[in-house]
Amino acid sequence: MDSAALIRAQLSSVRNELAESFPHITDEMLGYAPKGGMRTIHGQFAEILSTETTIIKRIRGEERISYPELEDCFLEIKTVAGLIEKLDEVRKQTLDILNSADERELARPVETSKDFASWLELDQPIVSEMLRFIARHESYHSGQLVSYLWAYGINPYDEN
Repeated sequence: MDSAALIRAQLSSVRNELAESFPHITDEMLGYAPKGGMRTIHGQFAEILSTETTIIKRIRGEERISYPELEDCFLEIKTVAGLIEKLDEVRKQTLDILNSADERELARPVETSKDFASWLELDQPIVSEMLRFIARHESYHSGQLVSYLWAYGINPYDEN
């Protein structure tokens, strides 16, 4: 398997994990957080979407939108169905990048802040690692959503 196929599998696998929580989340639950001061379920979706969008823009070399502005845009989506639709739309953009990339493009450096590069423990992030980060980041928040469901009193592993 080449790098693109491995990244594609990672993105697909983590999205499948995230999607397992979708049938258990209602529109009324979007404002829920297990404790005050924690990001809400809606906020978790906005975080996933904002980070993936930011990375897409960095890879494409597009002008960035401030993170709070991006989050606000996604927080305006008021339904689970709308959030899922936006997740699919943003993921399509990520896969478009991946599907058009050869090994050389995947090895291309991506401009990021020094703080972000340092956080990734890379001197210079490259396209492939930015795409892998999308999967890693989504996996983290997917786990949080499962924990939120448990705290809400829902067994996320029960089939509806």
